[in-house]
Amino acid sequence: MHLITKRILAPFLLFFLFIQLGQAQVDEIKDKFLNSYDLMVIAHRAANQNFPENSIIAIEEAIRMGVDIIELDIRVTADGVVVLMHDQTVDRTTTGTGDVEALTYSYLQSLQLLHKGEPTNEKIPTLEEALKATKGRIMVDMDMKTDKVKEVLEVVKAMDVVDELLFFDSDWDVLEAFQESLPDAFIMPRTYKAKEIKKAVKRFNPRAVHIDPSFYTPKTVAIAKKYGVRLWINALGNIDRKMLANPDQEWAREWLDKGATMVQTDVPSFWTQLK
Repeated sequence: MHLITKRILAPFLLFFLFIQLGQAQVDEIKDKFLNSYDLMVIAHRAANQNFPENSIIAIEEAIRMGVDIIELDIRVTADGVVVLMHDQTVDRTTTGTGDVEALTYSYLQSLQLLHKGEPTNEKIPTLEEALKATKGRIMVDMDMKTDKVKEVLEVVKAMDVVDELLFFDSDWDVLEAFQESLPDAFIMPRTYKAKEIKKAVKRFNPRAVHIDPSFYTPKTVAIAKKYGVRLWINALGNIDRKMLANPDQEWAREWLDKGATMVQTDVPSFWTQLK
């Protein structure tokens, strides 16, 4: 009887241990985000180099690679289901066509995600499915491609992961709607010039602000330090292409040493080496 009981309990104990280890993992990332200025690497649309962007398999790969944050694009279907999709339409990334917000979830589930133009076995994930994969394991940058805050809030609250998410949008009114409903949420506003950082701090008291390479200057870095915020910058495009052509860590470190402490990339395998 004792042996049988041990056999029954063993799977549950392993599952509990897995949950505890995962929670320790995300807690370590949150501590790094809040209490240090160490480099944090963000996988753009998850690890999309070898897998379809915004897919569950790309999320799992990003976690395996040891990135700190996964960026996911959030949209809502015609029937109110919150899904991951960067573009306004599904044309580029799936075997289907049409505007996401005009399509039903059942139609989206009939499609296959593409990778480098070729169909895969991956489906468009819901936000709930994505957060089940990330919960307790990694932080998520919620790149809001929709103003349907209510639907997104319902998923986030149901999944109980508010403290593992970073809400990002260039529309500050959308971010304010999230902050009003989730006062403890991490908000990251996009800024378009250095002097907007002060306005962002006054309105949201953020831990991080998004800047563009066009004003990645000593002035911007000085303002960020003054207000105690991290600077998030994209390596997407030219910087990532430069890395692929010349994977030398020295120039990448020099670029980061100017002051940015969070870098979003399509090539996280390179940037994680700099942590």
